[in-house]
Amino acid sequence: MSVTDQCRDAGKLNVLVQVMLSAALKEIKVTGVNPLVVETYRSKERQYYLYGQGRTVAQCTAVGVPAAKAKKYAKPGATKVTWTLNSIHIQKKAVDVIPVRNGRAIWNTNDKDTKKIIEIMQKYGFEAGANWTSSPDSPHYQVKGTFSKVFSQEKNTTYVTKSIQRALKAFGFYTGKIDGIWGATTTKAVNLFRKANGWQQSGKIGKTALKKLLGIL
Repeated sequence: MSVTDQCRDAGKLNVLVQVMLSAALKEIKVTGVNPLVVETYRSKERQYYLYGQGRTVAQCTAVGVPAAKAKKYAKPGATKVTWTLNSIHIQKKAVDVIPVRNGRAIWNTNDKDTKKIIEIMQKYGFEAGANWTSSPDSPHYQVKGTFSKVFSQEKNTTYVTKSIQRALKAFGFYTGKIDGIWGATTTKAVNLFRKANGWQQSGKIGKTALKKLLGIL
């Protein structure tokens, strides 16, 4: 793909993020909102290109853009579109989603359909860029962390844990607060859920368990 092209393939995302996105999009559509996935995975090369928009060669190299890439992509007269070289898109754990209404893409944080998307994406464990105090990014949703194929007490995020706690509570396995803290109570609930499904009580939530938990299996 060209650096100017956006990858919209959800299959390029981390396996757990794929499940979260699938569950969120399903509920978004049920509400009558038409979601458009604008971008999923982003290569490092594309990130260099995006960072160069609105910046000089010197500004790009100052933050770590290789000199050759800075010379190739710097475009000081353009509008800035990103403020980082380390986008979570590169880690395959971020997605940009906007609503489409009457055939028109909506890029408005205060739009009623955008607000609904933000609400539901957060429900399913995504951190919403619209809520950032510095450089808010309303189409952007991410799941930061070192997790790969499982969520656990050691590998999770506050947003993910809240989502899992809500789902476990709905199933009747979790009785604690929805606080985003994965402690012993959350692990116990995860194991009760796993036991009820005939799985080993590992205290972890992988792809299949997450699909079951979020109602898409």
